[in-house]
Amino acid sequence: MSDNKIYLYNTLTKRKEEFVPIQDGKIKMYVCGVTVYDYCHLGHGRSYVVWDVWKRFFLSQGYEVFHIQNFTDIDDKIIRRAKEEGADWKELTSRFIDAYFEDMDKLNVLRATLYPKATEYIDEMINIILVLMEKGYAYKAGDDIVFSIKKFKDYGKLSGKTIDDLIENYRVDSSPYKENPLDFVLWKASKPNEPFWDSPFGKGRPGWHIECSAMSLKHFGSPFDIHAGGQDLIFPHHENEIAQSEGYTGKKFVNYWLHNGFVTISGEKMSKSLGNFKTLRDIYQQYDPMVLRLFILSSHYRSPVVFSPENLASANEAWDKIKNVIDVCSSFGFIRRKKGVVPNNFVAALCDDLNTPLALSCLFEKIRYTNSVVSEYEKSPTFELEGIISNNISEILSMIEILGLQYNPVVLFYSREELSKEFEILSSYKENFKLFEEVNDENIFKLLSLREFFKKKKLYEDADKIREFFNKSGFLLEDLPRGIRVKKR
Repeated sequence: MSDNKIYLYNTLTKRKEEFVPIQDGKIKMYVCGVTVYDYCHLGHGRSYVVWDVWKRFFLSQGYEVFHIQNFTDIDDKIIRRAKEEGADWKELTSRFIDAYFEDMDKLNVLRATLYPKATEYIDEMINIILVLMEKGYAYKAGDDIVFSIKKFKDYGKLSGKTIDDLIENYRVDSSPYKENPLDFVLWKASKPNEPFWDSPFGKGRPGWHIECSAMSLKHFGSPFDIHAGGQDLIFPHHENEIAQSEGYTGKKFVNYWLHNGFVTISGEKMSKSLGNFKTLRDIYQQYDPMVLRLFILSSHYRSPVVFSPENLASANEAWDKIKNVIDVCSSFGFIRRKKGVVPNNFVAALCDDLNTPLALSCLFEKIRYTNSVVSEYEKSPTFELEGIISNNISEILSMIEILGLQYNPVVLFYSREELSKEFEILSSYKENFKLFEEVNDENIFKLLSLREFFKKKKLYEDADKIREFFNKSGFLLEDLPRGIRVKKR
């Protein structure tokens, strides 16, 4: 594990702190997931890219990360959408869970360790509610069970707001059955033709906030290291999570609370109520998902990120520069299958509360230098310059891997030396014609080695068949003195 100290901004303490995990070398991280009734929008994309880079950085520093991200699969919005479509609510949530993974896979977001669904933890939620009632934190309000925020003396410690201020400035449910308009629902009595579960409180379903407490406490206990989510979740969702969890356990719930900033469009927060939201699928129609990822990382995760055609165009230009240096170095055979050392200034930037804009400046500084060395090499090739380019591109690839930027070069180079090592072990070239199903990253090397084998044996017709197969598959082969350059058309 790395000796680098990592500092992060803790919303709970309102300051930047050194990160010290509860268990040495291991991190327990809970991220609030989506309510699965619609396609993911840009705000979701921003949030999950941010937590993905935090995770990737932790992994790069030698930590094990147990990452949980839930799916809210029962909710008023889900029930409403299912009724509008005339669909079964279970089918609806299953469909949008699949859509979530499709959208996030395109953004190269690593899968969580566990994706619990709210409906799988009903018993755990009921148990927490029963204990909260026994301790006097929860009471019956009409047919619902609600949490009494005045019974929890630290209520408001995450948002930094007093109860009076919260009542005045936030939209709250002023049900006549509640003792306080901020008291929040733990268990909601079922209405006709709605999904329900049996409980000691009657037929109903859990409130929104209780699910995250039940799932995180079930798998992590308390306290655990990191709880993350969007800024809009600070109140009421995370504030309520703290109240019910600490009321239930009598212990601190979470050590570090991390929140990402909003996405703004024309100076306003992106939201469905304003009608200015964009789904990831809409954006993918115009931009490479990696352009969107780079756009997200160009702003510090706690700052607002401004969505505009100009900012997307800048990200697109930056992505072209990254791709170009990879393609150029690959075309000369300088990309090696080895892990590069990550530059110290890049690591230092991410250690400072994940300063991705500064980390990106380190990346592009390295790209500019590499391009200048490549230019020198093109004028006068030397082994010294080869080593410099090879080391620099390895560092660049290591940096973009931590940032989660994914690119397969369109130009590849294979030296005759490495190809000869492969074709020497080919026992029977006839058997290897099964490689001709398709050209992909895995079998390009073997096909080219087989072609070299044929040429060495003076089986030129067979060698030409491989060239023709590459051509039909959208690849051009260019024979060079030191090896073969492959271009994807």
